[in-house]
Amino acid sequence: MTFERFGRFASALSLLWPLGLAAAPFAYIPCQGANVVSVVDLATRAVVATIPVGRSPAGIAVAEAAGKAYVSNPDGRSVSVIDLATRKRLADLPAGSGPVGIAAAPDGQRLYVADWYGNALLVFDTHDDHPLGTLQVGHAPAGIAVSPDAATVFIAERDDDRVAVVDARTLEVIDRLPTGEHPFAVGVSPDGRWLLALNVVSNDVDVFDLKTRKPRARIAVGLAPYGVAFDARQAYVTNQHAATVSVIDLETATRVADWRTADYPEGIAVDGDRLVVVSWMEDCVQLLHLPDGKAQSCVEVARNPRGFGRFTSSR
Repeated sequence: MTFERFGRFASALSLLWPLGLAAAPFAYIPCQGANVVSVVDLATRAVVATIPVGRSPAGIAVAEAAGKAYVSNPDGRSVSVIDLATRKRLADLPAGSGPVGIAAAPDGQRLYVADWYGNALLVFDTHDDHPLGTLQVGHAPAGIAVSPDAATVFIAERDDDRVAVVDARTLEVIDRLPTGEHPFAVGVSPDGRWLLALNVVSNDVDVFDLKTRKPRARIAVGLAPYGVAFDARQAYVTNQHAATVSVIDLETATRVADWRTADYPEGIAVDGDRLVVVSWMEDCVQLLHLPDGKAQSCVEVARNPRGFGRFTSSR
């Protein structure tokens, strides 16, 4: 079974990262059906580059501090490395048997990759992209998030209904947090206070207090919650099968709104006063106005865009 077919069956394929609040004018969007990354200028709302990558690209980790973007290619069993300055592919790194979730540490020093079929967390040094180690984790590891201080890594162990907490220094699992059914995406709020785990089967979001690593709330959202992004006050969750974004107030841990989107929303980012939402089925990147969620436009990209991870960049 190809990963694309598996993704349709399991309704799973897109993480997320606590994104910054400042406008980042470019979006690097992996397009699984075309084996490329479409680079969108969010200011002009146009595609300005198309970068060939590996087979069935899905995950993306823009590491601005390292000057690179990394793309997971599940069917290619590789991670493609893109130079942000030239927008050229530099290399393809071997990455287990099915790399999916991918995240870079905020300081740009390390890259973390979830090997879905190998039940492993792969770690790379972003200076020269050599492997640093492999940690065996639970079944079907998916989304990855890294704490703002780069000290802790969180990985969704999808088929075990839990999130593994990993010490980035020792590469050891130091805790496991039980979740709803099949967590796929995870995200840490920009202030490092809250961890969110999106459960694609039970259609809810678990919120954990990272000071205590205790559950704070379980919030019902739409069908198949898939990707998450943050601003200072709220989290925004794409619901793949509902064609909506659920808005969660972080202080009260409650859902306060649901906004309509294009079909099959997956990847999501905050870009200044708007949301950037990737529509898998409509082959476009949609812009929604903040704070009301009104649709502004949809920028056409290559076939089957996913945008699983941090995909915005200042260059």
